[in-house]
Amino acid sequence: MKAPLPRFLLLLAAWGLAATAAGAIHLLFRLPPFFVPLLVGGLTVALTVAALRATWIGGAFRQVGLRGLLAFHVMRFVGFYFLWLHAQGRLPAEFADRAGWGDVVAATGALILLFWPEGPGFRRALAFWNVIGLADLFVAVGTAGWLNVGRPGSMIELAGLPLTLVPLWIVPLLMTSHFVIFRWLGGSEPVASAAA
Repeated sequence: MKAPLPRFLLLLAAWGLAATAAGAIHLLFRLPPFFVPLLVGGLTVALTVAALRATWIGGAFRQVGLRGLLAFHVMRFVGFYFLWLHAQGRLPAEFADRAGWGDVVAATGALILLFWPEGPGFRRALAFWNVIGLADLFVAVGTAGWLNVGRPGSMIELAGLPLTLVPLWIVPLLMTSHFVIFRWLGGSEPVASAAA
């Protein structure tokens, strides 16, 4: 059987190109405001179910491994960019403060765990970080959806490139990785070994 990771990366690349095309035409701005969080949720559920049920996608996540997923979460330092956009008057304070600082905290935790050796306390620290990181994403998506409905146009920055990649591509990947880590944490073997 062929290694599943190259196939999965090809799927992610195609998905990323579709998200880029959606951003190029400002698709999110054309959709009903309440539809965007539903779209993010739908993409997350679809990928999570595939990761937990489809053998080859689950295998791809295992090839990436725990350290690979943690390294991916370090990119959440993009939260500083949200804070900068708010300072420029381009994002509402409610979203920038919640999503921005939440992402910075999650990225910092991922960076610490990335270099934390497997041993006493690692599994507990990973579980704690996983809850906090996932909660941050739920708060960010919920806040963006609330602002999109309550203040139409206030989240216009997320409708165009490059930020449209955040709700349409990156957030579903991040959320799914949290669910995959929860699955690994539920196993009996050391989580780093289970994920490798």
